[in-house]
Amino acid sequence: MAQNLANQALEDDEPLFDAADVAIYLDDKLVKYFNGNDIATVDWTTDNVTLEIDAQGHGTAVKNHDGRGTITLHLNRASDTWQDIMGYGVSTGYHKIDISTPYEHVYSGKSLLTKNPGLNVGGGAQTVDAAFSCVNIALEPNKK
Repeated sequence: MAQNLANQALEDDEPLFDAADVAIYLDDKLVKYFNGNDIATVDWTTDNVTLEIDAQGHGTAVKNHDGRGTITLHLNRASDTWQDIMGYGVSTGYHKIDISTPYEHVYSGKSLLTKNPGLNVGGGAQTVDAAFSCVNIALEPNKK
């Protein structure tokens, strides 16, 4: 016999995610108009800890202090942010990126646009993925 789902107790206390609760700032200016469902991607370059194993199988854990990574903003090309980024051009000037979600806070105070992103022109919304190379990306909890 099938369970009556209407009578089941709510077992999951995970809140309803709302993308409107995500705020991204580039150089203290609010970023708006993204690429469909994608807003941003954060990737770190190295592991926080690596294992070194000797010839006899003895291991040592080594903590890395390399917080480099890439933050990619997935933008609609009609956005003011994309216009600003084109104005920066590929340069050695640092930018601040601050991302706040209901779950985490991500921040980089030294981010470089190291190359122009590729562009696709088509019949749908025109989008661009602007990737910033970051000297250090900080991650901290933000759950309220």
